[in-house]
Amino acid sequence: MKAHRKQLLATLGLVLGFAFGCSADDPNSPTAPPVVPVPPAAGINVSVSTSTSTLDAGSNTFATLLVRATRADNGQPVPNLTPGTITTTLGSFGSVTGPQELAIELVNGQATVILFPGTTIGTASIRAAVSSGVGFTAVNVREPGLPDTFFLGSVSPNTGSPQGGDTVSINGGGFSDPLRVTINGIGAVIQSASATQIRVTTPRCVQAACFETGAVTPVDVTVITNLNEEGQATDTLGSGFSYVNGGGVVLIPTIFSVTPSSGPNEGGTQVTINGDGFEAPVAVDFGNAGDQVSAQVVSVTRTRIVVLSPPATGIGAPNLNQLVAIRVTNQSSGRTTTAASAFRYGVDVEITSIAPGEGPASGGTIVTIFGRGFDEPVAVTLGQHAQQVLSVSGSEVVVRTVPIAVTNCADVTGPTAIVNIETGDGDSNGPNFTYRVPRPLLFNVSPFSGPQSGNTLVSITGANFGSPMLVEWVIGGTAFGGNVQSSTASSISVRSPAIPNTSLNTETCDDNGNPVPPDPTPDPDGERYLAVSANVRVTDPATGCTATLNGVFSFNPTDTSCRGD
Repeated sequence: MKAHRKQLLATLGLVLGFAFGCSADDPNSPTAPPVVPVPPAAGINVSVSTSTSTLDAGSNTFATLLVRATRADNGQPVPNLTPGTITTTLGSFGSVTGPQELAIELVNGQATVILFPGTTIGTASIRAAVSSGVGFTAVNVREPGLPDTFFLGSVSPNTGSPQGGDTVSINGGGFSDPLRVTINGIGAVIQSASATQIRVTTPRCVQAACFETGAVTPVDVTVITNLNEEGQATDTLGSGFSYVNGGGVVLIPTIFSVTPSSGPNEGGTQVTINGDGFEAPVAVDFGNAGDQVSAQVVSVTRTRIVVLSPPATGIGAPNLNQLVAIRVTNQSSGRTTTAASAFRYGVDVEITSIAPGEGPASGGTIVTIFGRGFDEPVAVTLGQHAQQVLSVSGSEVVVRTVPIAVTNCADVTGPTAIVNIETGDGDSNGPNFTYRVPRPLLFNVSPFSGPQSGNTLVSITGANFGSPMLVEWVIGGTAFGGNVQSSTASSISVRSPAIPNTSLNTETCDDNGNPVPPDPTPDPDGERYLAVSANVRVTDPATGCTATLNGVFSFNPTDTSCRGD
């Protein structure tokens, strides 16, 4: 009976949570890794925010999109690595030539995607779908050079002392003097302003609660542009800034996001930890309770830490192929914060792009393969040909292409594939690489004529000649091979072939004054051989590629008499 009652209460809790809903999108609070999958009946709340509401068409500027997904019954983030998709009606994701639909994976209930504007003017309608939940946002893609749209994007840093006096930057667009900035309704002193950023000194908090021990008090940030002038406008960031007790001396570290959120077991991935309250010197540890490993810290600011992920391997290999936490400690104060399930070791192998995408069939092209989950040693194929691997990191593999044999003068195209040799994990559907066959080019033939008997030394100039090369004189579909003396990549020395009388042109002739028509009984005329023009054709036997110059060489007949007259 007790077990039945517990099950009934649990079911009732899920139903009530779905009916009333709640939201806990605050990225400042690390969440424990979910232990159960999202019940389908609970539903998913999805939101999409953008770093900017306006982009110039055709520019390389981009908007940073943050997708958040939480359970509707309890407000907790969806389980780590929950899949989703994001689509846009304008622009592209990841690069200026990227796709308009992208698969995403959420860690700590969120994923970050970069949107480039493209060249079409209009509104980019962005839709993110995670399980049963859908969220929307929009970015205006405008004609370049138009005035900025007025909006507030973020405050950095977004925490400070309740005593005031901290310098913060308000990021956005369309800012125009005169300006007024209030924080918690109190005017802030403006230090400097541009069209996209305002730097201010924070005022003192007027609420007694701000000064309670350990208090964190979120307040609104408001900007008025074109104050008391035509076009005056107001925008507010709700809870855009927080007063943190401690007089500005003791900073409380908070982790907002981790990028990238995965890397190979060998470590060495450059990871950016975004947040606030970071203060050098810091200690950054990767791993779950009892298995933390210190990371190498590259740089520290109040809002960002860059580290190199430590190896997951070692004695016992506790973090091998695991989803682990990241802990940041401000060593001077001992204040610490942990983002649970923030980084995954042993990522799936995925190829995202290659550069360049083609090279000569003779090999020697240096190609960089971009992606994730690369783990030395690796085997790489381009166009179904194994390549020479030069270097490997978690996100890049560099190879030198090998020479390949080609037939029928055909380029060879095929997908890029990588396999981590030790694990067998790989991706065989990377972008295509094309081996280009060098096709010979003909520029000039000298001299332009020679005797029917051949043996004329002819110089042929051009490009992309192989060694050896075949040279033929073609008359009426019949080819006569020359005797190649020497060849380089740009010139060939060859002796012309002899050709038979049957290949020469002819004309009728009358050297003895015979009557000609309309005489009803004329004596027969004779026939005389004439010079004939030939096409010069070169062939690379290694590739089957040819090039031809039409009618560039004349064979002069040996016998020019009028025969049979």
